[in-house]
Amino acid sequence: MKHIFTLLLLTVSLQAWSINASVEFLRFSTIEKQYLEVNYRIFANSLAISDAESANQVLSTILIYRGEEIVDYQKNLLVGSNTEISTDLLDVRRFLLQPGDYRVVVELEDQNGLKQVFKVEKQVSIEAQKDMSMSDIMLLATISQSDEESPMVRNGVYMEVLPHAYYGKDLDVLISYLEVYGLQDQDKYYCSYEIISGYDSATETQEVVKYKRLESKELQACLLKLDISDIASGDYHLVVNVYNGNKEIVDSKASTFVRVNPKADIANLSKGMNRINNSFVTDIVIDSLDYYLKAIAPIVNEPKRSMLDELLDNGSTLAKRRFIYDYWSASSGEDAKGASEAYMKIARAVDRNFFNGTSYGFDTDMGYVFLRYGKPDDALVVDDELSAFPYQIWRFNKILTTGENNVKFLFYAPSLSHKDYRLLHSTCRVEYQNPSWEAELYRKIPEEVVGNASEVRTVNDGFTRRARDLWNDF
Repeated sequence: MKHIFTLLLLTVSLQAWSINASVEFLRFSTIEKQYLEVNYRIFANSLAISDAESANQVLSTILIYRGEEIVDYQKNLLVGSNTEISTDLLDVRRFLLQPGDYRVVVELEDQNGLKQVFKVEKQVSIEAQKDMSMSDIMLLATISQSDEESPMVRNGVYMEVLPHAYYGKDLDVLISYLEVYGLQDQDKYYCSYEIISGYDSATETQEVVKYKRLESKELQACLLKLDISDIASGDYHLVVNVYNGNKEIVDSKASTFVRVNPKADIANLSKGMNRINNSFVTDIVIDSLDYYLKAIAPIVNEPKRSMLDELLDNGSTLAKRRFIYDYWSASSGEDAKGASEAYMKIARAVDRNFFNGTSYGFDTDMGYVFLRYGKPDDALVVDDELSAFPYQIWRFNKILTTGENNVKFLFYAPSLSHKDYRLLHSTCRVEYQNPSWEAELYRKIPEEVVGNASEVRTVNDGFTRRARDLWNDF
């Protein structure tokens, strides 16, 4: 089964200084023509900070290619509200297209500060019109009644597309919208809408299913709702089938999504004590269970990371033991006990070495990086620059989990304590990146900082300001 959690992680972990956006491509029809709809949300917290009197502005450019020829395009300036609290920028653009294969390119450019650009491409096929057909499925984050004239309002309902097709722990209802075209008066139709586990549509584990009677009309709009409060974390797809009076499927659509639901996960963990009877986790004393969970946190990815956090807050003793057992059984199979013991030996050493007086060593930034990516291939400690806080540079020749080479991490100690190093910047694409790291490292000499708050800030060259050269050459 193909998993999309990694892709999601890469998307939602984008560094704060670059544009973060969710873009969805959906196909709909009029009675006679078909069109492509581009829905996008630009997250306000990823845009450059504007001054007090201006609003967020993003230039949107959408190009539609057929082969090498541009057959349509739209350019639009999105302007946010001029308020103290910035809101996400949302827009919908539609393109009438003839049947065929297209390449759609979306570019979003921040008009403030660094003018960072977000770019995404998508291959889209428009099929020939059929007597009876369905639109794509639109997964929704928000709906409300509305009388406004807006591209985000359909049939009196305001709709916002769900970003990244991601249902987090606070969303317990799946709401979707689609349109059915060309239902004939002489027949009876109904649709089924069901959630099936897995990313692959061939998977047959049905989680939830409902049915809806359809009216015979040229265009029928359908708002479909499903309770997902009991569905465990994982990859899923929503399938909508339209049946005729003979119970034959006349059309079908599917849409994939991600569910993160730590409460349901923990409820499942609390069942089946027989799975862990006489296993290595029964030897862990109750008072040490939280220590074990916090120790493995650096190597646990979503959705299990959300489950782990919930376990630490509200989990039962059985659920905690099951989590540890299931994690190591999934990653190491029959050697789960050996792998767990070997890892905890390293985690205890990391705890001792990076303990800062208030947090476990594996809760610190350095401890996290060490456990997640291993021992660095090279490390440089600099604590003799009077203009800078003490800092360290770690370099990894290769990081297997991301496939990156020559990855660097920069830690600094703003409290001047050599036990309190914090991550200031990295080149790892799924970790924190700060292009203005020099300004923070040398903030004791503000007169040497170059640039304002909305730009990448550096410092003037100087004998006592070596970090940039060391970073580049290390």
